[in-house]
Amino acid sequence: MIDKKAFWVFVFQIFKILNGLVAILLLPLFLTSRNQGIWFLMLSFGSIILLFSASQNNIALIFGAHEFKKLATNNLKIVGRQIDIDNLSGFIKFSSIFFLKLLTWLSLLVLISFIFYINEANSLNLILIFLIYVVGLYLYSLNFYILSYIESFNKVEYAYKFKSILIATIIVSTIYFLYSDYKLYALSLSVCITMLFWFIYFLYKFKNHIKNIVNKKNQFNKYKKIIFLNYFKKNSFSMISGFLLFQIYTPIVYSFYGARYSGKVGLSIAIMTALFAISTSALHAKLPLVAKLISEKRYQEAYHIYFNASRSSLLIFILLLLFGSYLLFNVNFFNIYQNRVVDISSFFILSAAWFFQIIIYSLVMFTRMFKRELFVIPTIVSSIYILIFTIVILKYFTVKFIFLGLLSSYLFGLPWIYIIYKDFLKGKI
Repeated sequence: MIDKKAFWVFVFQIFKILNGLVAILLLPLFLTSRNQGIWFLMLSFGSIILLFSASQNNIALIFGAHEFKKLATNNLKIVGRQIDIDNLSGFIKFSSIFFLKLLTWLSLLVLISFIFYINEANSLNLILIFLIYVVGLYLYSLNFYILSYIESFNKVEYAYKFKSILIATIIVSTIYFLYSDYKLYALSLSVCITMLFWFIYFLYKFKNHIKNIVNKKNQFNKYKKIIFLNYFKKNSFSMISGFLLFQIYTPIVYSFYGARYSGKVGLSIAIMTALFAISTSALHAKLPLVAKLISEKRYQEAYHIYFNASRSSLLIFILLLLFGSYLLFNVNFFNIYQNRVVDISSFFILSAAWFFQIIIYSLVMFTRMFKRELFVIPTIVSSIYILIFTIVILKYFTVKFIFLGLLSSYLFGLPWIYIIYKDFLKGKI
C-alpha cells in the first residue's frame, strides 16, 4: 500500500521540478532574449523573499511541532489539554506577528532595490510588473506559512497536497499567460492571481482558528522566545548565503553586460538547478528512512543507505548532464536554446561546479539528519568569496570565466567541509 504522506511529498517535488522546467523550455520560445534577461533578473530579486519564506516555514515547522507534541488533531481541530493549546496559540501568535513584520519590510526593501537597480527604456512598466510579482510572492509566503503550521500538526499529507496544488496552479497559469502573449506579465500575474485565490480560500477555511489565535492573550515563553530568535538568526545567515551563492549572478551580469547576457546566465543556472533537483530526488526519497534509522541510533545502516543514494544522485546528474549537453550543443532542433545559454566553455565550468555542489550537498544533508547545522561559517565565507571573485572577473577579465568563482569556491571549500563532516561522524560510523 502506498504511503500517502510520502506520495504527496514526492508529488510536490515533481511539481517543483516542473515549475523550473517551464522557464527552461518556454521562455526561449515566447520571450525575446532581452525579456528573458529581465525575467531572470526579477526571479533573482524575488528569490530573496522566497528564501526568507523557506526559512520561516522551516522554523514554523520545527517549533510548531515541538509545541504540538502533547496535542492531537481531529479534522484539523486541535484537541488536548488547554494549557498545551494555549502554549501553541501563544507561539503561533508571536511568530506570525514577527514574520509578518519582517516579510512586509523585506518585500518593500526588495521592491525599492529593484526600482533603483533597473535601467531600461520602459522602466515604469517593468516596475509595475515587479510590483505585482512582489505582491504575489508576499501571498505565496503567507500561504506556505499557513501550510507549514498545518504540517507541524502532523498533517503532512494535507499540507503537501495543498503545496502541490499551489505549485500546479502557478505552472498552469504561467503556461497560459505565456501562450496568450502576456510576455513578462506572465511571471507576475501567474503568481499573484493564483496566490490571491488560495489566500482567500485559506482565510475562509481557517477563519475560526485565526480568530481564536488573534483573540488569545497568551504570551510565548520568554526562554523559548530567546531560542526561537537565535535559531532565526542562524537561518538568516543561511538565507543570505544561499542568495549570494546562486542568485547574485543575474543582477551582477545585468549591471555589467545588460539584460540579454544576464538572461543567458539565468537560463544556464536554471538548467543546472533542474538537473540538480531531478538528480537529488533519489537522495530525498531515502531521507525519511535515514532519519528514522538515525533516531534509533542505527548509524552504520543509515550511512550505507545514504551513501548509496548519494552515489545514485551523482550518477544520475552525470548522465543527465552528458545527454542534455549533447542535445543542447549538437542537435540543430535545439538551436534556439543554444543561443539563449552561455557559451560551451562557461557551461562546462558551471557543470563542474554543480557536480561538486551535489557532493557537498550530500555531506551537509547527512549531518542535518542529526539535527545539526555545522556549515554556516563555510557557507558565509564561500558566498563572500564568490561575490568578490565574480565582480573582479567581470570587471577585469572575460565573461567566459564568470562561473570560475563558484567552481573554485567548491574546490577550496570541499576539504574544509569534509574535515568538519568526518570530525562530526567520528565515533558514530
